[in-house]
Amino acid sequence: MSALWHKINSSLRNKLLLLTLLPLILTAIGFIIMAAYWASSYTDRQLYMKVSADLAVAQGTLDIMQQEQLNTLNQLAGSYEFRTNLQLGDQRSIQVQVLEIRNSRGLDFLRFLPTDLIADIKDPSLASLLPRLYQGEQLKGLTVLDSQMLDRISADLEKQAQIPLTATLRAIPSDRALEDKAMVLRSLVPVKDEFGELIGILDSGSILNNTTDAVDTIRDLVYGPGTLPKGGIGTVTLFLDDVRISTNVPQKQNVESNKDMSLQERAIGTRVSAEVHKHVMRQGLKWIDRAFVVNDWYISAYQPLSDLNGKRIGMIYTGFTEAPFSKIYYKTLFESASLIGLIMLVSGFVILIHTRLLLSPLARIHSVVTSVRDDGSIQPRIGQLDTSDELVDLARQFDAMLDLLESREQEILQARDQLELTVEKRTHSLRNRTEALKQHIRLLKSTRKKLLDNEKLAVLGELTAGIAHEINNPAAVILGNIDLLVAELGEAVEPAREEVDMIIRQVYRIRSLINNLLQYSRPDHYVDSYESHQINPLIEDTLLLVSHALEKQQVTIEKNFTASCPTEVNYQQLQQVLVNLIINASHALTGPGKVQLHTANWLEAGEIKGVVIQIKDRGKGISEDNLKHIFDPFFTTKESGTGLGLSVSYGIIRRHGGDIKVSSRLGEGTVFSVYLLQQANISTDDELEGILDGLAAADRTNRRATVHN
Repeated sequence: MSALWHKINSSLRNKLLLLTLLPLILTAIGFIIMAAYWASSYTDRQLYMKVSADLAVAQGTLDIMQQEQLNTLNQLAGSYEFRTNLQLGDQRSIQVQVLEIRNSRGLDFLRFLPTDLIADIKDPSLASLLPRLYQGEQLKGLTVLDSQMLDRISADLEKQAQIPLTATLRAIPSDRALEDKAMVLRSLVPVKDEFGELIGILDSGSILNNTTDAVDTIRDLVYGPGTLPKGGIGTVTLFLDDVRISTNVPQKQNVESNKDMSLQERAIGTRVSAEVHKHVMRQGLKWIDRAFVVNDWYISAYQPLSDLNGKRIGMIYTGFTEAPFSKIYYKTLFESASLIGLIMLVSGFVILIHTRLLLSPLARIHSVVTSVRDDGSIQPRIGQLDTSDELVDLARQFDAMLDLLESREQEILQARDQLELTVEKRTHSLRNRTEALKQHIRLLKSTRKKLLDNEKLAVLGELTAGIAHEINNPAAVILGNIDLLVAELGEAVEPAREEVDMIIRQVYRIRSLINNLLQYSRPDHYVDSYESHQINPLIEDTLLLVSHALEKQQVTIEKNFTASCPTEVNYQQLQQVLVNLIINASHALTGPGKVQLHTANWLEAGEIKGVVIQIKDRGKGISEDNLKHIFDPFFTTKESGTGLGLSVSYGIIRRHGGDIKVSSRLGEGTVFSVYLLQQANISTDDELEGILDGLAAADRTNRRATVHN
C-alpha cells in the first residue's frame, strides 16, 4: 500500500487522475451502498407487510370456518324435524339426523347432550364453558382434547389425532416422541324448549391434527399464481403448542412446489424454532420476521391461538421461502454494480486519454529535467511547445536557465584547470614531506620497540641470572651425588635404575629450563638445535612429567592423536611449552575434571604443512580484555604466577616458525592451538611493514582526491 501511494504521490499525472476519478469512485460507492440499503429496506418492508396481510387472511379464513360450523349447528337446532324429535323424545331419530349432518358437513363429531347427561360427561374443557352455555351463549373457537376425552367421544378419534414427533433443527430439546392431544375446531349451541328452558347442548368439532383442507385452502387463497416469484413456496401451518399438526411446509428442502403433496411429504410432527416459541407462545406476541422453518429460511408471520377459555394453545403461521427474493435482491445489486462499473470504466478511459493530452507538455519538460539531473548534460532543450498556456513560459524560462548554466560551466572548467596546476605543485611538495614523515615514523617505531624489549629483557636478565646461579649449583650437587650413589651401589642400584634415570633426566630438564629462560632474555646468545620427531610419542613423554600434578588435582587426560606428520622441533623446548599449556588448562578447572589433547595434520590447500596440537579445557574461560595480553611478559591473573609461562612458550613456538592461537569464552572453556611446521622456519614480524604500506596507500588516496578536486 505504501509503495502504491508513493507511486501516485510521485507523479503529477497519477495525482490528477486520482483527483478526477476519486469523486466518481466515492459517488459510485455511495450510490451502491444507498441502493443496497434502500433495496434491502424497501424489500424487507414490503415482504413483511405481505406476510402480515397473509396472516390476517389466514386468521380470517379460520374464523370463517368456525362460523360455518356454528351456522350448521344453528340450522340443526332450529330445524322442524329436530324440534319434533325432541318433543317426542325420539332419541334414535335424533341420533340418525345428527349422523347425517356430521357426514354431510365433514365433521369429526357431532352430538346432542341432554341436560341430564351433561353432569356425567367428564370433559374439563366443556365444564368450564357450561355457565356461559346455560346463559344461552353460543360458542365457537378452538379447544384441546386429550386422548381419553377423544376416546370417550369416539373410538376412532384418538388414533386420528396421534402424530409422531420428528427431530427438528433449532427446536427446543425434548424427549417426547408422540403428540396424542388434538386441536379441535369446536362449536357449542345451547338448545331450549318453547318455554326458554335449556334442554340440551349441540356439540360439534373438527380435528385439525393430520388434516390438510384448512391449510391448503388458506394457501390457495393467499399464495395463488403470480403472488410469489419463480421458485417461491407459500406455506400455512397450524401448531398445537410447538408441534406442526397441519401444514403444507415440505419435509425436504429444494421442493419446487408444495401442491399435491401427500401427508408423509409434509412436515407434520416437526416443531417450531426455540426463538419463535419463546416470542409467540410464552410472551403472546406476534412474530413478523424471517425465521428458520424445518430446513430453510422463510419470511414468516406467527400469531398465537387461544382456546374458548382464552388460554394460548398453539399458533397459526403463514410464510414463504426467502431464497427467491434474496436471489432477486443480489441480482439487482449485481446488475447495478455492473452498470456503475461500466460507467466508471468508460469515464476512466476518457479521463485517461484527456489527461495524457493535457500532460504531454509536462512530460516533455520532465524528460529534459531528468536528462539534466541524471546525465549531468545541459545540452538538451525543451524548445517550442504546441500549447498556448502557462507551460510555454515555463519552458522558455527553463531553456534560458540551461543557457546560463552552460556558460557558467565553461567558466568553472577554466578555473578547474588553473586549480589543478596549483594543486599539482602543492601535492609534489606534500608528497616529499610525507615520505620524510614515513621514514621518521619507521625509525620511531623501531626504536620504541627496541627500548621496550631492552627494558623488559634487562629486568628479566637480572632475574634469570640470579635464578640460574641459585638453581644450577643445587642441580650440580644433585647430579654429583647421584653419580656417586650409583657408583657406590653398583649392581644394587638396578631395582631403582628407572627412578634414578628419571631423577637425572629431571635435573637436566631443570637446567634446560634455566637455559631457556636465559635464552628468552638473551636470544641472540643461543642457537637452537632442531630434530625431526613424531609428535604423539613426544606428548606421551610429556604427560609423564605432569602426571603427578594432574593426579593430585584429580584431572584426567582425554587423548585423540591422529597426527602422522613428523616435525622439526627442539625436543626439550617443545616439552616445556606443552607442560606449561597442560598445567594452565588444569588450573583453569574449578575442581576435578578433564583436559582434552588432540593432534592432527596441519593441512592447507589439501597439502600437509605440519601438525596442530590442541589443548582444550572446560574451565572458567578468559575475558576478551585479558585475551589480548596473555602472551605479554609478566602479565598474569594468578596470585602466584610470574607471567612468563605463556610469553616464553609463545617465543619458543615463534622461533620454530609456528604459531599459537587461543580461543575462549567465559564460563565455557579455552582452546590453545599450537601449529608446528615440518621444517623449522623462524618467522618474522611484518607488523611495521603493514603499517607503512597502509601509510603509502593513504598517500595514494590523498593524491587521487587532490587530482579529482
